[in-house]
Amino acid sequence: MKTVIRQWVRGIVVALASMAVYAIAIGCYIALMLLVISMEEGGDNLTGSTVTLTQAIVLLSEGSGFETDAVTLTIIPLLLTVLLIWLIEALIIRLKALSIHAGAAGLVTWLIINESFRRSIGGGLVDPQWLVLLKAALIFALGYGLAVLIHSDFLKSMNMKARELFSTQAVRSLTLGGIIGAIVSALYLVAGFITVIIWIVLNNAAVVSIFNMSGMEMGSRILTTTAMLIWLPNVMIWAISWLFGAGFAIGELANFTLWVGQSNSLPAVPAFGILPEPVTSEMWRTVAMYTPFAVALLVGLLVLFLPQGLQYRPMKVRDARMRASVVLDLVYPAVSFCIGAVLVSLGFTLLFALSNGSLGKHRLADVGVNVMVSTRAVGHPTALGLATAWLVALIGTALVFSIFWIVGKTKSSNVTVPSASSASTKPKSDVSQPQESKEEQG
Repeated sequence: MKTVIRQWVRGIVVALASMAVYAIAIGCYIALMLLVISMEEGGDNLTGSTVTLTQAIVLLSEGSGFETDAVTLTIIPLLLTVLLIWLIEALIIRLKALSIHAGAAGLVTWLIINESFRRSIGGGLVDPQWLVLLKAALIFALGYGLAVLIHSDFLKSMNMKARELFSTQAVRSLTLGGIIGAIVSALYLVAGFITVIIWIVLNNAAVVSIFNMSGMEMGSRILTTTAMLIWLPNVMIWAISWLFGAGFAIGELANFTLWVGQSNSLPAVPAFGILPEPVTSEMWRTVAMYTPFAVALLVGLLVLFLPQGLQYRPMKVRDARMRASVVLDLVYPAVSFCIGAVLVSLGFTLLFALSNGSLGKHRLADVGVNVMVSTRAVGHPTALGLATAWLVALIGTALVFSIFWIVGKTKSSNVTVPSASSASTKPKSDVSQPQESKEEQG
């Protein structure tokens, strides 16, 4: 009983400490930003809104948007969301609160804190009470689940059970399928990050001009620009959609693709200044759209042939006794590649959906990407690239088999022809001997 009570206390401490560290850090930055803006821009002191704005940002990072008379904001700052989940996971490990009792006590405490935030904000939230609490519970559950998966024996036990049910090679192919999906997704996110950096470098003059038009001083510019970084993962995800040909939109006011970069009366928000112009070079457009295919093909080939991967060797087909195993060696990569392609498609479907939101009620109600079109732009070339890698292995195996089969047939024919000719000449010599003996007798 004492152990259970101790775990309950640890779970409560995890929830309180996570929210305290997270909310205090956000609140301090918001207070500093509002103070600098008030000092540089003049007008009323804005720091009085620090607590309410901090609570709203905390709930927004958990997926619950808010609205005021001036703005409606439901775009989740994914950077804050990831940091919050990581913070919960780190504190669970630090306090050794991995038990189910600690998780339940922490979840209840977390929901109580979020409910107090929701009541403090009042009617400014877009979602109803049950949905706000459900999203908050999901965030805490993700942090707890991540801690359990990484730092407990759960994965080891699942691996042992899988090895009891399936062969070692089958388990390896399933594991490599997950690794393929993770590597390809990570490379796509890196490509999105590089694309955003290029946008910033090319369009920094537009951002500066918007700051000049709004009359913001240097301190306000630095702090507000830094605050915009919490939406950097969202922009990276939009950049992936743009790079692979699907594009994204800022409501009904702007549409951005590799071919089009048009806007109509966008708000004077400095972050909008980095949004891209259309790509005029046909070659660069082609390179951009073939990027997912090339990445998937390269990853597939490396997983196929590297010793750390599936270690596929087409030369094994030379040995007739090993040809049956070669067929299985082709089946396992196909399973891994199918799993990897499915995981990439499902993962980016979720990311595209989470990155979207609204900045208003009418023309800015839908900001982000078309989820189905963007998923298709990512999923189809990924599956095609992995399938091409598998076809390379299949064609290589067929070529090796064909070459050695032809060589074997040629050798056998060369051995058969001389033996046949010698057999045909031998009777002639036998016939000539009796003829000579008859002449001698005569």
